[in-house]
Amino acid sequence: MSDAADIVFKVWGARGSIFSGGADKTEFGGDTTCFSLASGAGMTIIDAGSGLRAMGEALSRSAVGTAPEIDLLLTHLHFDHICGLPFFEPTFCDNTILRIWSAAFERDEDFRETLARVMSPPIFPGFRHWDSVRLCTALPGIAIPLAMGGMAVPFPLNHPDGAFGWRIDCGGKSVTIASDHESGNAGIDARIVEAARETDLLVCDATYTDEEIACRGGWGHSTWRQGVDMGEAAGARHMLMTHHDPRRADGEIERMENDARTRNGAVTFARTGWTRIL
Repeated sequence: MSDAADIVFKVWGARGSIFSGGADKTEFGGDTTCFSLASGAGMTIIDAGSGLRAMGEALSRSAVGTAPEIDLLLTHLHFDHICGLPFFEPTFCDNTILRIWSAAFERDEDFRETLARVMSPPIFPGFRHWDSVRLCTALPGIAIPLAMGGMAVPFPLNHPDGAFGWRIDCGGKSVTIASDHESGNAGIDARIVEAARETDLLVCDATYTDEEIACRGGWGHSTWRQGVDMGEAAGARHMLMTHHDPRRADGEIERMENDARTRNGAVTFARTGWTRIL
């Protein structure tokens, strides 16, 4: 059981690009990116992939776990990172205040217009709950306050159409999200390492193998080796590898995890339901 002062991190979806189910994908799960960070004071969510649906159902079932104020930090608006939003049950509760943050826009109105386009006919039935959602823009390198306490700071990632990672600090603990990032841009890589300095948990992109990455330049993703390089340079206390390729079966991810742990024991490959008390 966690203490009221604890910060609890949980994985709700760790798959990349598209939901991927099947008997060979049960251990690591098939839902796309969604993480939560909770304290006794509230909750912060990172990304609204398909894993957000199950998270919303869990919140609705548990009065204790219900957070009337929730901050949702988006890394970017590719569909695998926002597809769960219309199915997030707390959005339909009158007492829930949901703030969605993005660092990809200069104005709140531009953010709203872009997100609304995705959730409009004929792509999606009209989303009728915008009045209960507050869309907010953040500036790279500038901290925003969180309802759960503490602050979050966005920083650039190397990804098609642009993406932003987040460093979240609360109660003396920290989590740094750097998924959907392609290593190799020296300037961006250095800024990520600095943003993740001495973080308790660094979430890294580990989509591809060494062989695959050779022919996927410009696709916006990395290997676990590149993630570990980044984590070690930052002095991260633990590294969580995520954004698993949708074709990747459990056995192959397990082998990747074993190889990574041979190099550094402070590495875990993200599984739906994985929880860490910071």
